Amino acid sequence: MSMRHCNVASRTALLAVLGLSGAMSGVAMAAEEQALQLDEIIVTAQKRGENIQEVPISITALGGEALEMQGVRNGLDLTRSVPGLQINNLFQSSNPTIFLRGVGVNDYNAASSGAVGVTVDDVFLNSGVGQLFAVFDVDRVEVLKGPQGTLYGRNTTGGVINYTTRRPTFAPDFSASVTAGRFNQIFFDAAGGGALIDDTLAARASLTVKRRDGWATNLQDSRDINGIETYAGRLQFMLTPSADLEIHNKIEGGKSKSSALGHQSMGTVNARTGKPCTGEEILARTTCANPITRYIANQDIDALNTNVLDNYEKLDNFADRLSVIHDGDDVNVTSITAYVYNKRDLNQDIDYSPYAVAELPLWKESSRQVSQELRFTSNGEGPFKWVAGLYYLQEELSSLTNLSALRELNPDRTKPYFNPANSVLTVERVFTQRTSSKAIFAQADYELTDKLTATAGLRYTDDRKKLSFITYGGPVNPDTSSRARLRDRLVGFVDANPSNLTIDLPSRTVTDLKKPTWRLALAYELNDETNLYSSYSRGVRAGGYNTGALFSGIEFNAVDSESIDAYEAGLKTDLMDRRVRLNMAGFYYDYRNLQVFSLEPNPAGGVPLQRLQNADADIYGAEIEIQARPVQGLDLAFGAAYVHATYTNFIDPIRGNFKGNTLDKAPRLQMNGSATYSADLGPDWTGRLGADFSYQSKVNFSATNQAPMVGDRHGEVNLHVGMAHSSGIDFTLFVRNVADKRYLTDMNDLSSLGFYFPVYNEPRTYGLTVRYKL
Repeated sequence: MSMRHCNVASRTALLAVLGLSGAMSGVAMAAEEQALQLDEIIVTAQKRGENIQEVPISITALGGEALEMQGVRNGLDLTRSVPGLQINNLFQSSNPTIFLRGVGVNDYNAASSGAVGVTVDDVFLNSGVGQLFAVFDVDRVEVLKGPQGTLYGRNTTGGVINYTTRRPTFAPDFSASVTAGRFNQIFFDAAGGGALIDDTLAARASLTVKRRDGWATNLQDSRDINGIETYAGRLQFMLTPSADLEIHNKIEGGKSKSSALGHQSMGTVNARTGKPCTGEEILARTTCANPITRYIANQDIDALNTNVLDNYEKLDNFADRLSVIHDGDDVNVTSITAYVYNKRDLNQDIDYSPYAVAELPLWKESSRQVSQELRFTSNGEGPFKWVAGLYYLQEELSSLTNLSALRELNPDRTKPYFNPANSVLTVERVFTQRTSSKAIFAQADYELTDKLTATAGLRYTDDRKKLSFITYGGPVNPDTSSRARLRDRLVGFVDANPSNLTIDLPSRTVTDLKKPTWRLALAYELNDETNLYSSYSRGVRAGGYNTGALFSGIEFNAVDSESIDAYEAGLKTDLMDRRVRLNMAGFYYDYRNLQVFSLEPNPAGGVPLQRLQNADADIYGAEIEIQARPVQGLDLAFGAAYVHATYTNFIDPIRGNFKGNTLDKAPRLQMNGSATYSADLGPDWTGRLGADFSYQSKVNFSATNQAPMVGDRHGEVNLHVGMAHSSGIDFTLFVRNVADKRYLTDMNDLSSLGFYFPVYNEPRTYGLTVRYKL
């Protein structure tokens, strides 16, 4: 070959190498840019899979891995991650009170369905019993804010919390984790599955075991309080006999025997002067005594005193869900049939002191629910999309409560003693509530232009609740030598006259709700990355009777159904080539006949009254959520919610006029944020360092807005550091509530019995989690 030919060949080869290098560089740059982009989030808020940025609803979505990293074990932990959300437990761990943007009800009685709906895999949980189930093997949680009455039904005036568990896949899948930590914590989770018959039948099994000693101690016997002991499992089968048909069956159940919720007993009278204490003195804990027993709470909020040595809460739950989905050319048909069973047994000292002031030795509740939803969804690419369906639910809820009041005043504990005039008595409450709900619904989206889409939805609900209710009163320290039932030894006084020995017949009532709910929305696509929306929706919540009534017919009153007209406008945008995500929303609620539950001092003295009343309120506010990935490996997130919620009409016949006061569980400001940085430590190891925080301003626990029923502003910081190996094993060290900040999360007014009932957050915890994923 000539020199000239060699030069040409060498130049050609050099150009080829440079071209290939440039192409390789372009591919690398493209991959790097893609790694900097935030993941697309698919949600099913509107009963179809959609990009969260394109849904005209304010939604906070949390993935399963994020929930695991944040240590979310039940719904209570979501409060730290979702601005505007408040979830609390007061008398027990299993029946929460849930508020979203100030909308909720403070009623911990299971017959009162909340204003924020809870669904698990498209199954609506009507009763609060068992709503704080163990969170494990979860794919994501979606928190939908604002009324969701069109697609989810009544009792969603505040919004909906959707839990979606991980489904079976045909690919082999296995993961497991063990967490060991403070208070002898041992949490174990495992899940796995795959194909039993290729492309036809898949299965998945998952389980969780959570055990931890209590972080508080009973000084009477050194037994720990507020412990955790939970076992739960889930088994799923997915059959795809053809390309357009899927049959999915999920069976799950669990058991729990944990400590009943422990708390301090804060007195109401100055121990030195004998005068009534101020709210600030009561919160100080060691200044005030119970005027009946002279008991003073401990300075150490984790050192408790209770004469009931076995405070426990037992839970059993079971659910069976069958879904059948036919994917047609034009229409998808989905059928979801479900059975849900929950049972709770509770034994608790209410006054948590060495004295027998108020004891709850028996609180048994069980709920059996069956539901059926049949849904039709359009399956096309045209400008018109729709979903329509039928819904049916039936639930039977049974409750038995036994409460002993002021047994301490019995002059001879060896004999029965009955003094209803001074509230020295035993009360038993028995009720059964049967709920049936039927609904028809439809929602349509129509693209008016390439940029503008209109949404219209309507649902008509026909609800009926049948309630059989009675309370009995009798002596403390009853004679238990006979085999007769307690209620056979008691006298009925649902007529508010406990001294009348005439046994009343059970009160039988029927409550009907036949009302429409609707949603109207406009969504405008400003550009490929930015969407604007506005909406108007109506939500309703069924009325009924106050099943918390124990001592007086004054308590057993009816309340009207509540309604809410919600107006919202928002912006959802991805910026800087999807490296920054910014979502904002503003809202206004016209809230009518909201149901307000409270414990109130009894004007006649003695045992406090449980009251359920209607009121009106206005709520407005704004939210912002930001996610960012400024450099590869660094993920940042921030969220904030401002809520201004005040009563516009609320006159309590006992406590006065609360117009202008702030609603319960509606802090003005909530914030949360997180930062996680990951980097390669070698060819096989990746390091990870992260922190997250949560903050909320002052919160009121009653309509009085006065201490001690007020929680101060507070915040928490959590830290974690970890290493992951390419083989699938991951080690994480964590510290939660780093500064060991202690604060009130809830409180009840039992001042008629001489004390307040506070609940505090958990102390600092720390530990090590080892995960493995195939």
